[in-house]
Amino acid sequence: MESIKEMYKISGGLHGHFCPGLAIGVRAAMEALLLLDVQEAGKGVYCIAESKACYLDGIQVVFGTTWGNGMLELRDRGKTAFDFYNKQSGRSVRLCAVEWPEGMSKEETIEFILTAPLEKVFKTGEVHFALEEGNFEKAKKVKCPVCKEQCAETYMREKDGVLVCPDCFE
Repeated sequence: MESIKEMYKISGGLHGHFCPGLAIGVRAAMEALLLLDVQEAGKGVYCIAESKACYLDGIQVVFGTTWGNGMLELRDRGKTAFDFYNKQSGRSVRLCAVEWPEGMSKEETIEFILTAPLEKVFKTGEVHFALEEGNFEKAKKVKCPVCKEQCAETYMREKDGVLVCPDCFE
């Protein structure tokens, strides 16, 4: 496995620049791989991020979760926190950024995030979101009877006794 600094450099290629936010995502994902005893990134691993920011790109690169493969989900709560799941083992962990020392430069902050002891960067704990079995499966597409457009079955809502897509539900 690549070192954390190597993964940070690779992630910067995707992200377009280097910043503390990217370092947070790389560190969180690297720690999750260890804590969940993931043998191969991208295989049966899932992440729910609690806000959108630069760290999502670091998580995508290290953990192998992407929007496209359906293994990265955003439940925006405005927190720098991540729920990681290993489907194969059933293990999960939540990592939430803690308050860091003030007065560091950007470079010092990045170095701190990447190298400080885990408990100085993240609080670990139980996940906040139950992972539904459907999170690992691609949703079946169905046709909305009103607009006739295809929609993931899990998004359909009942309106006047008929299952319709979210647009037609509103």
